[in-house]
Amino acid sequence: MKKLLLITMICTLGFAVPAYKGEIDFKQKDGSTFKGELKGDEYFSWVEDKQGNIIKYNTKTKNYEYAKLKETNSSVDLISTGVKVDMLSGKLPSFGSAEDLKIDKEILHNLLKQKREERPYHH
Repeated sequence: MKKLLLITMICTLGFAVPAYKGEIDFKQKDGSTFKGELKGDEYFSWVEDKQGNIIKYNTKTKNYEYAKLKETNSSVDLISTGVKVDMLSGKLPSFGSAEDLKIDKEILHNLLKQKREERPYHH
């Protein structure tokens, strides 16, 4: 029985668990909410709203914020813009247009693949 449990644990470490499929409510620090869909897996994930905007949780502000890509030393990462998602106002953030918020899905999937490969237990 112990061997079966050990084999199961080892096999599980080699596979990423996909994010929940479907729309869910996300809660901001002030109690307001917005609907979004989780994307990615346990190695790298993000939230996407109905308009296709990419959203990232900011651990410093404790809010979900619009995200952007940041390139440093030929590496790309997804970072928070500091602009809180506010679905109640219906307004886009002042830092750009709707098109400025769009992040190419192929770039996100390549970033997801990169993050998986960086993990020590990835096979």
